[in-house]
Amino acid sequence: MSIQFGATCFFNRSDEFSLVAEVAKSFPFMKYVEFRGEHPFLFPEVTGTTALEKYKKILKQAGLKSTLHTTMYDINLATLNPWIKEANIACYKKFLEVANLLESEVIVVHGGDLYEEFINSSLKEKFIETAENNLSESLYELAEYGQSQGVKVALENSPPKKDLRIVYNVESHIHILEKVNHSNLGALLDFAHAFLNNLDLINYLERIGPYLFEIHAHNNFGSEDEHLGLHNGAIDYIPILNHQAIKEVPFIMEIVSYEEVMGTLSWLQNLDL
Repeated sequence: MSIQFGATCFFNRSDEFSLVAEVAKSFPFMKYVEFRGEHPFLFPEVTGTTALEKYKKILKQAGLKSTLHTTMYDINLATLNPWIKEANIACYKKFLEVANLLESEVIVVHGGDLYEEFINSSLKEKFIETAENNLSESLYELAEYGQSQGVKVALENSPPKKDLRIVYNVESHIHILEKVNHSNLGALLDFAHAFLNNLDLINYLERIGPYLFEIHAHNNFGSEDEHLGLHNGAIDYIPILNHQAIKEVPFIMEIVSYEEVMGTLSWLQNLDL
């Protein structure tokens, strides 16, 4: 298969990571693992060097490459607060250093939110402008630092929420990428998030294609971000899997259940791709 398949490891214990070697042995078309940068499995200056070196050794033995999804919690790259903005940048720089140590090719970040209270304000447009500027300035600094670490930065489209997501469709995605205009910043297209926003997935893929660094693939039934297997949900992945635009970047299956991952890999193995 020419697709660069991989999967996110939703592990809570370091000893579970050895499972990736077993999966790679059973399904040799797997090329990538994506680390999930959250407590307690992996977090800068919390996860010890011994564990990180263990992960790296297992990857090398299994012949796998990696990417790293940074934390999504207690953090907001579109914050209006200048002190929190600086803390966000400092945190993500630490993730870039961990990615460098693990030899991960890409880190993934979300574009952040503008909270409901600001959306309902008479100053909404000013708040949106400030949020976009803070996001763009932060992304530029991270792209620069990532370049020094040999790690690319990929901006992901978000699922719907009552707060205003700054990056949620192809127009907002391209708008921020072009506003930042840095060669080390690209896009991560999450198909399931786009589906929850009722967007045309092939249109999104084709328009974001020139900026694409990575893909997230999982499934749902249209109302919740369930992170199901590709074969289990309302999204038809067959046209996507046969599209040329997905072939050159890591195609990470961000599936929360180990059983669903295995079911998806068996399903993929039987497809004529």
